[in-house]
Amino acid sequence: MPISGEVYKQIGRNAASPVCIAAAYDRVTGAVVGLTASSFVTLSFEPPMVMFAIQQHADSYSSIVSSKAFGVSLLGSGQSQIASLFATKGRQKYERTSFSVGGTLKVPLIEGSLAEIECLTSQVFVSGDHAIIVGLVEAARTRSGEPLLYFGGKFGCFAPLATVDS
Repeated sequence: MPISGEVYKQIGRNAASPVCIAAAYDRVTGAVVGLTASSFVTLSFEPPMVMFAIQQHADSYSSIVSSKAFGVSLLGSGQSQIASLFATKGRQKYERTSFSVGGTLKVPLIEGSLAEIECLTSQVFVSGDHAIIVGLVEAARTRSGEPLLYFGGKFGCFAPLATVDS
């Protein structure tokens, strides 16, 4: 028998994740669609690939899973308001956010993010109540700064440990 939802939430609480906005264009309307994803990871170095998960009830689900390309914006520690906004449903998140357009794939990206990654959709796996989106990285740019992290239902940032002399 699978574990309870409460036990599962505790498992997810054990690791901090970089917070990103995954965004694409709706294939019908051309409007920007996107979501906050705390499940973003690098998957492969050769070829360069990344992946993130999206819930099937997310308002951007059908557009993201059917998109041929998407942008990933890894947020900085000062961008928690954007992360919170994109964790909600509705058009206000797009209307209240400044986007830039990727130079290679022309995907939407969050201005001022620590990393901007342009991906071609490589694979989509439906698993449980999520889809796992795998992207082939076609272009990426990074900036210096501290990443926005997510842990225990809260946003935070990285604090390095003091070095230990041995």
